Amino acid sequence: MAALIQFKGNAQGVILRLENLVSRIGRGTENDITIHDELVSKHHAQIEARHVAEPTNMFEYFIEDCGSTNGTFVNDQRIDVCQLKNNDVVRFGINHFRFVDDANDDLAATTKIHKTWIPGLYVSTRKK
Repeated sequence: MAALIQFKGNAQGVILRLENLVSRIGRGTENDITIHDELVSKHHAQIEARHVAEPTNMFEYFIEDCGSTNGTFVNDQRIDVCQLKNNDVVRFGINHFRFVDDANDDLAATTKIHKTWIPGLYVSTRKK
């Protein structure tokens, strides 16, 4: 599966696997990916995986802004709907993510994000 890798400067951070055909992103806790940022709308954007062809198990990924107040950006361009390519930089509010697609997914482990009892703090655990 593809993933979003959050980064700040040159340091890479949290790895978020896109495990659903549609992954919803926003500030609301009901989203698949929750981003705690005042500049992110409650229902900010979604990423949809679409099959390329039957013989292969590959997908194409499309990101769609869900009418967010501050917009969704891919490679510093505000988008409504856009096909994601490997290494695209996606921005929601002040949060930057690098998109890694199926064909180029060289990540060694799956990371799951878990909410802690401290508001706004999440931890990750890796599955090998």
